[in-house]
Amino acid sequence: MAFPPFLMLPLLDQNTQEINGLSLYSLKDKKPLNLGFLENLRNPQCVGSSHPQCVGSSHGWLAFLDEKANPFLLNPFTKALIHLPPKPSKISKLILSRNPSSHPNTYAAVAMHMNFRLETNLSFCRNGDAAWRLLDGQGKTYYDVVCCSETNTLFALAPGPRVESWDLNEASPKKTMIIEGSCPRMLQLALKNFPVDLYSSQWYLALSPAGEIFMAVRYIGEFVNGDGEAVYEGDTLTDYMAAPLVCPYRTAGFRVFRVDAGRREWVDVDCLDEFALFLGGNESVMVPAAGAGLKRSAIYFTDDYWERIDEDYSYGGHDLGVFSMGDGTIETVFDFEEDKIELPPFWITLPRDEYQY
Repeated sequence: MAFPPFLMLPLLDQNTQEINGLSLYSLKDKKPLNLGFLENLRNPQCVGSSHPQCVGSSHGWLAFLDEKANPFLLNPFTKALIHLPPKPSKISKLILSRNPSSHPNTYAAVAMHMNFRLETNLSFCRNGDAAWRLLDGQGKTYYDVVCCSETNTLFALAPGPRVESWDLNEASPKKTMIIEGSCPRMLQLALKNFPVDLYSSQWYLALSPAGEIFMAVRYIGEFVNGDGEAVYEGDTLTDYMAAPLVCPYRTAGFRVFRVDAGRREWVDVDCLDEFALFLGGNESVMVPAAGAGLKRSAIYFTDDYWERIDEDYSYGGHDLGVFSMGDGTIETVFDFEEDKIELPPFWITLPRDEYQY
């Protein structure tokens, strides 16, 4: 059982307002944790990099890229540091199949990375490997990945939408098809509420504590005005003497689906029952809401729109909140004075044996 995730936030110098480290904010206690090691994260003597970029969190570990875009893992509680082999190519997300602290000899790191054709490939490495290896039999591109630590199995979400899996216990993992999947009806109907000329979508894969496979589709208004309405880019322009209106991208809603194992197809989900779902640059995770200070049947999300997150000096990293499955409303999860948040916030879920502060 995992404890409720923390929110990794940039730590600002009170005098200069410049970032000098990171902090972890507890949703349950509604306060930051005092972790001095993270305050020195940008110190090259600590991690070998002065400008680390976070590309994932999984099993209580944060995944970063150094200034040469080479990946490393950091456990913010134990201060353990693991350097991984040089990057396979541009990494967009990195997760772990198991917790390296408790499974040092059987965990694998899995990277989503882009090839020269702008397709997202999957590579993995194990403890002691000198290089990354492409997974056998993979398709052209993938949306998201998640691992089952109990079985050391990787699941990947591909267009279709379909789900593929690999047994990472095997020396050379072979692909297995979990679901070919026809397009869910509600996914087609969602296009009426979120037309593609105003909204983009991001796709996530998650496992419930019982091992069920879930898919969440996030709809993001490309240009959202002060009234919360998605508008066309041309509508952000005023007359030629005035500056364009600032209309940042913002999440407008989600659609959730589950794999029906018997019928091997997607079914619509309108309630997560007693669980909360955490999405973003982290490995997607579902946790029980009871006793954790979380909303039931809610999606907690952070900004992982990497294609646009740095395109404007006035916003980026800002798109985070709590989406209620029941009524479709979105609440703030943490109040920021500005829309520009560097480094972007990340969820980090800690295993029980490392939840000590």
